[in-house]
Amino acid sequence: MIKELSIKKIATYNDLGVTYSGFKKINFLYGSNGSGKTSLSNVMKDIDHFSECNIDWVSQPLKTLVYNQKFVEENFHQDSNIKGIFTLGKESTEIKNEILEKKGLVDILDGEIRRMRSNLSTKEEEYTSNESEFIEYCWDLKRKYDDEFLQAFSGVRNNKINFMKKCKQAHSIENILCDFEDLRTRSNKLFKGTLVKVQNIPLITIDELNALCINKLFQKQIVGKQDVDIASLISRLAISDWVKSGFDHVHKSEGKCPFCQQSLPDGFLHKLEEYFNETYEYEMNELIDCVDLYIKLYNSLETTIQALLNEELPYIDKWRINQQYELIRSKNEINLELIDQKQKQPSKKIELTSFDAFVKNINLEIDKVNLEIHGHNRMVDNRAQEEQILKDQIWKYIANENLHIHEIYVRKEFSIKSAITGIKAGILSKTSEKNRIISEIQSLEAQITSVIPSVNEMNRMLKAYNFTNFSFAHTQSEGNYRLIRSNGEDVNQTLSEGEKTFVTFLYFMHLLNGSNNRDLISENKIVVIDDPISSLDSNILFIVSNLILKLIDDIRKNQNNVVQLFVLTHNVYFHKEVTFQKKRSKGIKLNDETFWIIRKVNNVTEAQPYDSNPIKTSYELMWNELRAAAESSTSSTTVQNLIRRIIENYFKVFGNFSEDDILGKFEEEEMVVCKSLLSWANDGSHFAGDDLYIEHPLDTNARYLKIFEKIFEVTNHHAHYKMMMGVEEVNLNEINQAQVS
Repeated sequence: MIKELSIKKIATYNDLGVTYSGFKKINFLYGSNGSGKTSLSNVMKDIDHFSECNIDWVSQPLKTLVYNQKFVEENFHQDSNIKGIFTLGKESTEIKNEILEKKGLVDILDGEIRRMRSNLSTKEEEYTSNESEFIEYCWDLKRKYDDEFLQAFSGVRNNKINFMKKCKQAHSIENILCDFEDLRTRSNKLFKGTLVKVQNIPLITIDELNALCINKLFQKQIVGKQDVDIASLISRLAISDWVKSGFDHVHKSEGKCPFCQQSLPDGFLHKLEEYFNETYEYEMNELIDCVDLYIKLYNSLETTIQALLNEELPYIDKWRINQQYELIRSKNEINLELIDQKQKQPSKKIELTSFDAFVKNINLEIDKVNLEIHGHNRMVDNRAQEEQILKDQIWKYIANENLHIHEIYVRKEFSIKSAITGIKAGILSKTSEKNRIISEIQSLEAQITSVIPSVNEMNRMLKAYNFTNFSFAHTQSEGNYRLIRSNGEDVNQTLSEGEKTFVTFLYFMHLLNGSNNRDLISENKIVVIDDPISSLDSNILFIVSNLILKLIDDIRKNQNNVVQLFVLTHNVYFHKEVTFQKKRSKGIKLNDETFWIIRKVNNVTEAQPYDSNPIKTSYELMWNELRAAAESSTSSTTVQNLIRRIIENYFKVFGNFSEDDILGKFEEEEMVVCKSLLSWANDGSHFAGDDLYIEHPLDTNARYLKIFEKIFEVTNHHAHYKMMMGVEEVNLNEINQAQVS
């Protein structure tokens, strides 16, 4: 069924257009000529020819049959054959029951296919939603790291979908997972800096200094010759250094002891000289050399460390190196004190602290720096390759950061894809089964279809409605129909307007139960009937309206292939007949029907739905007929009768106005004309007017209609007149005020 219809940019439908929504099984649309009804029926017949219009179907599109003037022109010509209507014959009840059973299976399959397509649509929406969520999450990561990894994101920075695809690919990259700082540092080097090779820093070697610190001379007691007779006393008292100090001054003491000032014994000076012999002097000189070498080697070490601290390399941890340097300086101070003591007291043993442990710690830092330098130099030598490695590692880092979200996304994607695949396979299977059953139905229909039942049934109805001077005939050779008189001659162009209206509509109604195509007999249909009554022939109006009422009843009982009906008309009486339904409670529409009025305001079509039949009172019918009469050359008798009845209903019955009250509202000259109108209207309603012999001037209707409008104006009810005649949109306050007065 059609759920909603949107029409724009056609005839009186402007750029905004009109949207008809909420259609049901039975739909009645009333509107005057030129309001937009035919445009609506043309769109429903062939939506593909109207690019600005749209039909929203409840399920799938159905074949739409439209009865309008175009249908008559395309299918019915009095001077040529008419296409035959294939229907199911009555010869085989068994086959027909089988066809009905299979059609029921087709309907079930259609329902299942619709349900699966609905599920497929839901799953596809879920897939799109899952994809969109993952895209946005990946894009958030792009925003987060865009400044840091600008070059790595090159090529996908301006496209969310491509960025997401790159994130998905990164999960399959086999690469080392690096930390953020490492990636940022390398990114700055490769993509933002100017790369030049850097020399390695040599390790600090202090083997000679280490050896010197453990020199045995520092741990040796430097004393005089032990076989001198004074040696035993000096050794016993451990006063070698004190004696040496005195010995250094004895040459200046003029033979006296530098300590007690007494004369030295004979030979004592010689014994001292023998005690402090060449060996003693050699060892002392060697000690001096060791001290000088220590100072030299230490100064070299200090210079090397200071040079290292002055290096402008980002890899050096100067704090750690400086920490070790301070420890070295501290230990050196201790060593110098010990050395000073040794020099003053050669007999004293000292043990110097080695710097090896501290230098090893510094060398460890140098090794780290050299490792960084090696990596840096490798990047310089293999920049393109290193850039690619870095990019892969950056994407691996991004992939690892959204690992949890990616796992959820992949699991959901797999589940949805599996469901979609299953649903599509189900739709394919059900569609194949449906097509197989339809083929079986067509095969069964071919056994009993014929155009003869339709022609017989139409001729039966022609007789039933007293159309006895012509009938349908079957042209066996072509499978078509022709219209013939009782003597067998073709009717050619001799049908009256009423006869032509009935014949064409009768043909259309039988087409609803069959098809011009043998293979399409049982297909479901949408039916649109657009103004089937073109004249005021009450007999034809009654017949056509009864045929439509029978069609409506069959649709409601599901006794035909018509699933939805649209009836469009401008004729008030015809609308009143076809909308008659005694089951309506207080005029409220039934659940399976809708009511609409289509209007043309300022040459633009508008449409309004109603909860009840908007054409419902005889008073409104009179106004509608008067409006139609004012727009056409309707007979004077009709206009006279309508004017009289409206004046009586509105002014005399409801408004308590007498004719004298009305006349009293006019000036003297117009009062005469108004009195003439009232007399003319009464004359036309109370006497048998015969237009064949009593000929009114052509402008009689127009002249008196103006006076009729003037009556409402002078009685302050002009707003009511404009509303009922549809002259213009009326302010409701104006109407209420007029009714009060």
